[in-house]
Amino acid sequence: MASIRERTWRDGTKRFEVRWRQDGKSASESFTTQKAAFRFRGRVDAEGQRWPPGWVPGQGMVTPKEVSPTLAEWFARSVASRSTANARTRYDYQRDFNRNVPEWLSKKPMGEITSEDVGVWLVELQDRGLSAKSIHNTHAAVSTAMKDAQLNELITRNPFLGKSKSIPIRHEQMTFLTPDEYDRFRGFIAEYYRLFTDFLFSTGLRFGEATALMPQHIELAEKRLHITTAWKKQPDGTYLSQEPKTPRARRTLSLTERQVEVIRGLQQPGELIFRNHRGGRIQQSTFHKDTWTPALRKAAEAGFGKRPRPHDLRHSHAAYLLSIGQPMLAVSYRLGHASINTTNDRYGHLLPQVDQDLVKGMDDIGY
Repeated sequence: MASIRERTWRDGTKRFEVRWRQDGKSASESFTTQKAAFRFRGRVDAEGQRWPPGWVPGQGMVTPKEVSPTLAEWFARSVASRSTANARTRYDYQRDFNRNVPEWLSKKPMGEITSEDVGVWLVELQDRGLSAKSIHNTHAAVSTAMKDAQLNELITRNPFLGKSKSIPIRHEQMTFLTPDEYDRFRGFIAEYYRLFTDFLFSTGLRFGEATALMPQHIELAEKRLHITTAWKKQPDGTYLSQEPKTPRARRTLSLTERQVEVIRGLQQPGELIFRNHRGGRIQQSTFHKDTWTPALRKAAEAGFGKRPRPHDLRHSHAAYLLSIGQPMLAVSYRLGHASINTTNDRYGHLLPQVDQDLVKGMDDIGY
């Protein structure tokens, strides 16, 4: 059993020394108060004449410093547990992280990352020539993971928050076709695919959404279309029809009489609505090479001044809706954008013309 010895120092102060034998050797620890010495002696006795766990001689009970997971460790855990993302999306997040986050940052404990570290990283990505869009996408994915860490109380602050705002994104060049221009351009498209491109132009669907449509997604009597799936490229290069990337991409659209008529004429039980010549999925690369590029060539030869891409049919749909004064929020919902900010970033520059049209309307009625 440990013992307590009272000792007086030269300056007159008293110390209370706890002594015991551990593994055949003498061990001791001193305290300024008798109460503290009694408490410590009880711990030594409870441990069978051994130093109490976590006690450092001369320092007392020391709690080991808790080390937070590294950024790489936490990012992998955060992405793996993201139930709202499909397998392909989780794969893309991790791939971009591995490509764009250097080891000096990825191996750093989350709690030690500073805003300066994030700034240096973003500068490195710019110096490397990575596109602004790719920088923003990777930064957003990492910042979201850090937000998860905050919610789990692993860190108290997110040093990534808002750091990429100063990097301007150069948006893709968009070509807008008016209804008259599209009507002219469709004449250069192979007849077999004209109903398909009409549908893209008149609904604003993404290529992968339109080509994944099946009869169970359509309610012809109610004139409704449910977007619940889209083609997604898998890590092995194959394609699967899966849920859209974001919850907002799942949506219901109303159909026109003409669209209902087209679908009714094309649909077959258990088959895709829009099919290639062999009855299978319309592959975007093949469609572009065999159908769209020849149409562009014929249009140019005929003096058509624009060179749209298939995705520009979606942009043209949005532009038309805004041009007739449809609310930005309604257009955002119809397009299935993740937020109205996405819609505004891409099409906000079209609103001045819409505003002019609204003012002209007020002029016309005398106000």
